[in-house]
Amino acid sequence: MHRLCQKLVKRIRIPSVNYLSDYGRNDLNDVVIASAVRTPITGFNGQYPALPVTKLGAVAIDAALKHSAVPPESVQQVYFGNVLAAGVGQAPARQATLLAGLSKHVCCTTVSASSVTGMKTIMFAAQAVRLKLADAAIAGGMESLSNVPYYMPRTYLHAGDFAMQDGLVSDGIPEEFKNKFPNTPGITKEDFLNYAKESNMRMRKASRAGFFDLELVPLRIMQHSRIPTIVTEDEERPLQSMEELIDNEHMSPMMGDGASALVLTTNERAIQWNIKPLARIIAYNESKTNGSDVLTAPTLAIKRLLQHTNYTTKDVSLWELDDSISAVPLAVIKELDLNPEQVNVHGGAVSFGNPIAMSGARLVTHLAHALEPGQIGCAAITNETGNASALLIEKISYSEGITNSIPHLTLYTKDNCALCDELLSELEIYFDGQYTIEKVDITQKENVRFLRLYRYDIPVLFFNGQFLCMHKLNVNLLGRKMEELRMKNTS
Repeated sequence: MHRLCQKLVKRIRIPSVNYLSDYGRNDLNDVVIASAVRTPITGFNGQYPALPVTKLGAVAIDAALKHSAVPPESVQQVYFGNVLAAGVGQAPARQATLLAGLSKHVCCTTVSASSVTGMKTIMFAAQAVRLKLADAAIAGGMESLSNVPYYMPRTYLHAGDFAMQDGLVSDGIPEEFKNKFPNTPGITKEDFLNYAKESNMRMRKASRAGFFDLELVPLRIMQHSRIPTIVTEDEERPLQSMEELIDNEHMSPMMGDGASALVLTTNERAIQWNIKPLARIIAYNESKTNGSDVLTAPTLAIKRLLQHTNYTTKDVSLWELDDSISAVPLAVIKELDLNPEQVNVHGGAVSFGNPIAMSGARLVTHLAHALEPGQIGCAAITNETGNASALLIEKISYSEGITNSIPHLTLYTKDNCALCDELLSELEIYFDGQYTIEKVDITQKENVRFLRLYRYDIPVLFFNGQFLCMHKLNVNLLGRKMEELRMKNTS
């Protein structure tokens, strides 16, 4: 396989063999995650006006494609989830795809499988690229719970009152699935309360430390004053409301609106396009239990997944377990004897919120960014019927080599770009002498691929071949990436 990689490198004339040596130990047909992003999760009828669900999906799809640097014409399949689609219109996935600016010839599939929807779309997309049905595919999910309507029957109305149904209750998670503690021996409400508090603290600390910067893409929301508001962070949930939620025995997380998207391709295509994917998908699996045994479903899916891949729980560095159904993470931790410090290290749905179709994709998105190079992570989720999905990924480790002991930045720009000049000035002020930089003029004929991607978004900055920021310099993020690289080179 290594010789095959060398021949392929020579054929496509990529200058740095070290750049691609990391693919040599993997199959060229391995499915890799080229990019993974999500929008901030805004609260249910929160402080910001709710965006249409297809707009949320379009923002995520557009950003995922730009972060990946994959040629837009190479995306031939989009699998996108939307569970509560009443009033949205037919084919929500296609609506979001077209709003994101992709071609009308892209095949789009809307997936609806309750909470597991987002992860199922990743499985479908992985199969598509693995079987060469597409050079690249986009997966993810979107949900706008704030826009879910009330329903009324289509009948002739006589005089008098009539009843309406809340779409969130009838098509969301029913009340009988919210409290699962009676069937969870050894796990009490106090355990979940402590877990919820810890999850919220982890989420806040991670947010302030900038651990979500690479996965978050801003939302542009128009206020009533017609002045746009740029939302860049998740809407936080007060601790007091969580305690009230549990005291009232509504053991489910805060509802919210959001979308997440991932671009999947193969190692072979990644080499051809000269891009550095985030992670590779090792395997995925599913399980099904009775609705009364819903808490054991993720455990079964994880056991089957590890058995088929010859891994153990000790090989997994991080776990992203969905907690949109009460005490699922606590049950999995107990059954598999996991280290709680490795589970939902930056918070879970109980602190972020639960846009249903987005949840599974958010787990994998965050895992792809949170893992250290070479580490293996597992994401698992279940829905209220006991259908669970689990997915195993490995963060790709790149050998930068001695010549790359300082980071190499790639700036996509063009002539007479004031924002680009401002970014370069900030680089000199904060990081003078700590980097090398290559400027790519997107208006040149040989760079038409990047013109299609970044026409309205320059400056766009990549750090050692992976997306860092666009529109302006993220000083804190760049500083943290440089520090991580220094620690890696000195270890």
